[in-house]
Amino acid sequence: MSLTRAALPHGPARRRLLGLTAASTVALTAGFGALAALPAHADDTPTTLKGIILGVGADESQRIVSWYSSADTAQEVQLAPTASLDGGAFPADSAEFTATGTANIATSGGYNRHATITGLEEDTTYSYRVGAAGSWSPTYSFKTQDFDGDFDFLFLGDPQIGSSGNVAKDQAGWQDTLDVATAANPKAELLVSGGDQVETANTEAQWDAFLAPDELRQIPWAATIGNHDVGGKAYEQHFSTPNTDRSAAYYANGSPTSNTSGGDYWYIYKDVLFIDLNSNSYATSQGGAVTTRTSRT
Repeated sequence: MSLTRAALPHGPARRRLLGLTAASTVALTAGFGALAALPAHADDTPTTLKGIILGVGADESQRIVSWYSSADTAQEVQLAPTASLDGGAFPADSAEFTATGTANIATSGGYNRHATITGLEEDTTYSYRVGAAGSWSPTYSFKTQDFDGDFDFLFLGDPQIGSSGNVAKDQAGWQDTLDVATAANPKAELLVSGGDQVETANTEAQWDAFLAPDELRQIPWAATIGNHDVGGKAYEQHFSTPNTDRSAAYYANGSPTSNTSGGDYWYIYKDVLFIDLNSNSYATSQGGAVTTRTSRT
């Protein structure tokens, strides 16, 4: 697997284009973020946050931030225009978006959290952090663009961290891929996934490496579930996606409550409808989706 260059889109996306990203094996080259100490548990064990990632929202005025927490505490996303920060300090009137989440169904333990940022303005640079009052994660930033017109995005498939047998090497290659791709395309507004973020669905060391690059906290990642992601719950726990249907038919084993991931989702970005399909669920013999076809003569 080469991780030195990413296949890049040719020319800007056009308005009213129908975007389809299916979870197939896309032959493209292709994390955990910084830990943050939170108020201690009752037993004085420090609470940590990791795996912070900026995702797409239902439209261009939204973003969804997801992360992991070692404790089941009340947390939120704090947001403010970067220009309003004073010496890095968030103003008292910063927007706050309450996080929700559940206990992780994985060997990693801990809890997952996510919050939807709404009401974003166009052409604005924002700063945000996650956590709780008195102790926060590091501060990250992202910039919105015009909410109308053409736009650029990058499509990246099969980072598949761990597939080489050397997670550290794969992480370095993934970091280099994002560095090169975003430097060559500084106006890219989305990072659209082709699936297979990791090699083994529930191996958190691979997820740590995938989520390490700060580009994933600065440009929205439009996640797609690949065949290497469906076998564990980590995909769903790391990515909260908008307009998601997690019906039983969209799981390869037909069970949304099992230790697997599934679902279809969609979002609109600047008049472009993106439909993200889970093509791993297609055989009724495996509990997957039922496909009905009609024909006319």
